Amino acid sequence: MRKMIKISGLALLIAALATITTAQLRADALHGVCVSPTPACSDNGTVTPVASSSPNYSFISSPSGDTGNLEIITLIPDNLANASSESFSVSGGSTSPASASLVNPIDWNSGKLDAFLGISANPANPIGAFLSTTQALDAGATGYFVYMADLGTNTLGASSPVLNDGSFDLPKGSAIVAFLNTGTTNSPDWVATAPSGQLSIDPTPPSTVPEPASMLLLGSGLLAIGFLIRRRSHLV
Repeated sequence: MRKMIKISGLALLIAALATITTAQLRADALHGVCVSPTPACSDNGTVTPVASSSPNYSFISSPSGDTGNLEIITLIPDNLANASSESFSVSGGSTSPASASLVNPIDWNSGKLDAFLGISANPANPIGAFLSTTQALDAGATGYFVYMADLGTNTLGASSPVLNDGSFDLPKGSAIVAFLNTGTTNSPDWVATAPSGQLSIDPTPPSTVPEPASMLLLGSGLLAIGFLIRRRSHLV
């Protein structure tokens, strides 16, 4: 009897493992990276800040080398003028240029992004994974107008396509993520961007620190002025 129970338990375990999708076994997330000449951007644990309003960027899969239908999702803060009527395209994918279309005339301001897009993806990112970073750059934002560009079938790995939104300047606080369908249209397996792999647009110029040579020149000038003042006081 115990032997039969063990066999039944093993059969249930095998059946459970069989329900795991190939997408879950093959890939767990996508990660955005900056590509030259865009200044390098690094993962800061929540989002990846990008110091350019029109960056060259790419997405890689983890593990590397997944192939599927690639969609680039651009999130534009909802408090900006023309946020719901922008016109731009994404170039560099197998479908290029791919026009970015507004997903919904209503902004995304709650829930998870995959649900807003009408799909089921892993990892599923709630709006909080984006909004806190955006509000640090644009305090008036309460959500996003969402644009999607379908780049066709691409492989994400060492030869991931280099992407660019053309001459369009992304507003500060915008975000770029990717979704990859490693399945089919009828049986989709969507892999989403990891929270730490999102690209956040922050083209704020860095604060300038005086160079040592400039400081030396300034100090020399002040000493010279002080010497001239002292000399004149002695002559009077």
